[in-house]
This record gives sequence, structure tokens and C-alpha cells, in this order.
Amino acid sequence: MLSAEPQQKIAAAKAAYQQGDHAKAAELWQSLALDGNATAQFELAKLYSLGHGVEQDALQAAYWLEQAASASTDFAESARAQRDIANGLTQLKAQQQAAEVATTAAVTVATAAPTATPSAPPPPVATVTVAAAAKAAPAQRAVQKAAGPELPVKELADARFDSGLRAFEQQSYAEAFSHWYPLAESGLADAQFNLAAIYANGYGINSDQLAAARWFSAAAEQGMAQAQYQLAVAHANGKGVAQDDALAVYWYQKAAEQQYSLAQYNLGFMYATGRGVTQDEASALLWYERAAQQGDVDAQFIVAGRYQDGRGTKADVNKAIAWYQRALAQNHSRAAFQLAQLYLQGLGVAKNESRAFELFSRAAAQGVVEAQRETGISYSLGRGVRNNDGKAVELLQQACSAEDMAACFYLAQHVTEGRGVKADAARGMQLFQQAAKAGNAEAQFRLGQMLSQGQGVAVNEAAAFNWFLQAAKQGHAEAQYLSGLRLANGTGVTQNDAEAVKWYRLAAAQGVLYAQYNLGFMYGAGRGVPQDDAQALIWYIKVAEQGDADAQFNLGLRFETGRGARQDDNQAVAWYQKAAAQNHQRAIAHLGYMYEKGYGVSLDERKAFELYQQSLAAKVPRALTALGLFYKNGRQVKADDKKAVELFAQAAEQGYANAQYNLGWMYEYGRGVSKDLVKARDLYQLAAEQSEPLAQAQLSRLLNP
Repeated sequence: MLSAEPQQKIAAAKAAYQQGDHAKAAELWQSLALDGNATAQFELAKLYSLGHGVEQDALQAAYWLEQAASASTDFAESARAQRDIANGLTQLKAQQQAAEVATTAAVTVATAAPTATPSAPPPPVATVTVAAAAKAAPAQRAVQKAAGPELPVKELADARFDSGLRAFEQQSYAEAFSHWYPLAESGLADAQFNLAAIYANGYGINSDQLAAARWFSAAAEQGMAQAQYQLAVAHANGKGVAQDDALAVYWYQKAAEQQYSLAQYNLGFMYATGRGVTQDEASALLWYERAAQQGDVDAQFIVAGRYQDGRGTKADVNKAIAWYQRALAQNHSRAAFQLAQLYLQGLGVAKNESRAFELFSRAAAQGVVEAQRETGISYSLGRGVRNNDGKAVELLQQACSAEDMAACFYLAQHVTEGRGVKADAARGMQLFQQAAKAGNAEAQFRLGQMLSQGQGVAVNEAAAFNWFLQAAKQGHAEAQYLSGLRLANGTGVTQNDAEAVKWYRLAAAQGVLYAQYNLGFMYGAGRGVPQDDAQALIWYIKVAEQGDADAQFNLGLRFETGRGARQDDNQAVAWYQKAAAQNHQRAIAHLGYMYEKGYGVSLDERKAFELYQQSLAAKVPRALTALGLFYKNGRQVKADDKKAVELFAQAAEQGYANAQYNLGWMYEYGRGVSKDLVKARDLYQLAAEQSEPLAQAQLSRLLNP
């Protein structure tokens, strides 16, 4: 067990870190780390990795992580953290499998009767976290025999194993030593192992790791599995013997072959991380699974994760679930969390948010930070449980205080909106910034939105773009789209079409419809990429097939005009109809034109007239002009020159040449307006400049009577 003083220092260090006093936290962690406290070593590694309270130093981070790894019992956690630091990640993910456990448990003595090898090895303690993997090596004694015993001993004839055991249980360690030492020298493996335990833990004498290793070695060479395991631990950590991963693996292998579960577990870890042997995920799984089958709960959890991820075997979610459930039956907190995730997503099991909530709650009560976050989110969303904003805030605060940035993000939403807590815009912004600065992409995206829309802060387009860009770089799809959009429009950043296309492309690959549509536009317009109607068409089709009305209309227009696609009236009508079914006004107007002309459909002026009327709000010039002609000529409706003039004028104001010509004609002949040859001439002139042939003819006639 950890002493009271280190526990107090640990609590003080955590409090200092949470209050932002990283330097004080580092000072406290450093003091404890130098004393060999694995929790402190682990936390100090994170500080050096992140540069919090100390100068960022990957080598120091790796060193302290290695120190922690040599004393922790959570192999998988140490390995993950080592990979994170080695890859230069900005923040360790190691909290996912907390390694805060007692690190210097005592070696138990053998309690079996004096036989060469105990029939069933007692549960070993002093399990040591190593990052090593096995390689066969010849058996050899760890050290030479010592000169003599440190305490008085009995003659061999008077020494009794059971008497030593009773003395040991009464904490009469010198008496136990006096019985076991001569028996150990005579070759009794149980006595050798128990003598090693006395030396290792300093029971009644000064701790002597060298002597402990010697006696572990003696018992190990007689085939005692527990001694083989302890000798492997000594070699793995260089305690009493030279650090030697190959010898550690050799002895782990010996003990593992005797079904010693902790040796099987450590051997699996060694194969997984490649210390002492060539890394081999399949062999790692084999040994982990053997330990798991004997009931080792940590091994069961690791085996489940490997089946889920397909490490060392083909992914098999059903086997993963079976192992998680076995670990859960032994109250493994992270197994509860992982099972909850599977129930939440419906992976390998029927989706069941209530069951997910139950398991999240169970893990949260055991201190799993991510489970506290997910339970809080469940209360927030009413996911598997009735909504309770107060409980949501409580749990999210716990997880946020433990530096879970996703929890800080959700907590910020509650604080900003005043849900379950008094609204506090300033604190909400602080929490969003805290999460964003720590690299939480959702928080970065939300900050971008707030700054661009002026939500609780002054609008700052440059800052908004910066946060969108940071989220985009982490793969946030919507942020990638908005980064592209702002680069295309020059909003908060210098306009750059090539960069815009890059971000549109990344967002489009993640299925963002607007990004796909805009990418089609960029290809069609030749912005940021060489102009390519074929590529534009590909993207428009992709978007249109997903039901986007704008894209469907755009496709109809392309097939009607033959721009970027083979001209095809039937296809044009089909896409116009899809968009029109979604009340796309321009598509309705263009569909009316197709019915009026009989392009791709049977000619139907009545249908055309109805569609033109339906699309009036969109003020599509071609439809306005066509509808004006219906009123001018009395087709499908009673003739009405004033209505015709009104419609022609709306289209002419948009620069539509045919409408300018028709409006000019109405002024020339005084139809629906007072006759005005000057206005007629001017309108003909505008239309003629757009190569409208009827306007050119009328203008020539007016100018050359």
C-alpha cells in the first residue's frame, strides 16, 4: 500500500495541476518520482511530454515513463503511453487505462509443505510492469552464493519448514530465517523461495535484492514456477541482477509453461512490445489468452481489446464481448466502459442505450474518467436515462477536472446555455478555450462558430478562421468545409482558391454535401484547379444522388445545355423533376420551359403555364418572359397586356435579352403601356448588344425608317 504521506502529496499535486499551477505539480511529482512512486513517475512523464510546468522534453518523458513501466501492473497502458510519446503526440492518451496501483507489494512466502516444488503456487505479489518480450536463453544462476547468513541459523537437523512458517506468521522473522536458511542451503525449493522473500522485502533484516535474486534463482532452477516468475521480474527490472530482457523472457517462459498466470501475462506483454524477442502480436495474444483463461482479469480485458481491434488475430467482436463480460464479472471497470460503448453503438450486440448507461454509470462510480464523461453526456441528452442536467453537470465537471477535454466541451455547452447550472458566458468561453487549446476538435469548431457569429463575443473572422483551420487539421469534416469556404471567399483570411479546393476535397471525402457541391463548382469555374466540366459533373452527380435539390437542378441545367455533359433532354427533365419535387423554384421554372417546348416530355402548354405560375417567387427570367408571352398572346389565360408588361419588366431588369426585346415591343406599339419609341429603342439596344436577333432587327428598322 502507498503510505499516507505520498498519498497526500499525490492529492496536492493533482490539485495544483487542476488549478493551473503546473510548476508546483511538477515539483511534487518530481519529489515522489525520485522516491520510486510509479503514479508520480507516470504523471511526470506526461508533464515532460506536454511541457506543463517543465520544459518540454521527449527524452525525459520517455525516461520517466520507463521508470513507471518498471513498477506498474498495467502493461497495456504503459505500452500505449510509450507509443504516444515516441510518436510526438501533443497529449498522452494514457488515462484510458489508469496505472495508479500499489507498486511495491510484498513477495508472499510459500506455504506448501516442504517439497521440491509447491503443488500449487500461491498468488504472487510483486508483479512488475516490464516492457519486454521473450527470447530463449540458457538457464544460469543469477549470482554466486553469499558468504554466509546474516542472522543466526539452526543446525540442519533442527530446522523445520513448518516451524519457520508459524514463526513468520507471528512476525518472528529472525526465527523463521533460522529455520529456512539451512533448509534452503540443503536444496529445499520452498525454503529457498521464502528466504528470497525475506531478503526482497527486508523482513527482520535489511533488504538485499542481490541475495533475494540468488535464492529466487536457486528455487527457479529446481522448477518452482513462482520463483521462476520472480527471477524473471528481477531480470526485467535489474533488481539484484543485471537488467536482461532475454533472461527475463526465458524465466517467464519457464513459469508460463507451468500455467503460472502472471508469467503468461508478462510474457504476452513482452511479445506485444518486442523486448527480449521479436515483436509478435499473435504470440502476445496466445499468452495473454492463457492467462485470461485462468481468470486473470487484466488479461481478460486485454484479450477482449485485441479481438475487438484485430491485433494478433482476425477481429471478432463476439469473442471480444465474451471476454469483456468475463472481466466485467470480476468487476473490471474498463471492461464495463468498453461494453457500454458496444451497447451504445450496437456493435456485436443489439443497440441498447439503457444498458450502455448502466455500464457507463458502473465504470464512472469506479473512477473511470471517460465513463464519467459518457454518463454525464447520457444525462445531458437523455440517452438511455431521463434527462437530468444537474447530474450531467456534476459528472462532466468530475471528468473535466481530470482533464478529459471532451467532458470540458460538453460542460462548456451546459454553462453557456445555463442547463443544470447558472448561465455564465465567460466561464463557458473559458471552458471552450481550455478544451480547444488542448486539441479538442469539437471545441475548436464551436469557438470558430461563436467568433464568426458573434455568440457572446465580438465577431472576429480572422480568429474564427484560425479555430476552424485547427479543427480541420484534425479531420473535423465541417471545419474542413468551412475552412475551404472562407479561403474561397477571403473571409478572415487571404483569398486562396487552391487552398480552398484542398479543404473542400478533404471534407467531400468525408461526405460533406456542401463541400462536394462546392468542389463541383470550383471545377466548373476553374477556380483553384484547371477548368474541368467532366469533374464538375462527377461531383454534382454525387451530391444530386444524395438528394440535394440544388445539385439536382444544376445537373438538369447541364444536361439541358450540354455544358459538361452530353446534351440530353430526358436526363434534364428527370433531374428537374427530382428538384421540383423538393419545391426547388428554379427547377420548377425550367421544367415549365421543357413542357412548353416539348423537350424531354410531351408538349403541354397548360402544364407549362401552371409551372411558370408556381415558380413566380423565384423570378427566373426565362419563366417570367414565357409567362408574359402567355398573357400577351392570350394562351392558356385571358390576354392581359398590363400583366405581360409587368412580367417582361421583371425579367428585363435582370438583363434577360428576350424580355428586353418583348418589353421594347410593348413600348413601341403601346401595348399595356403608353407608346414610347425612345424607351423601345433603348430596350432594343440592350437586347441587341446581347445578340438577340429580333431586337437587332427591330432596332435597325427604328434607326433606318
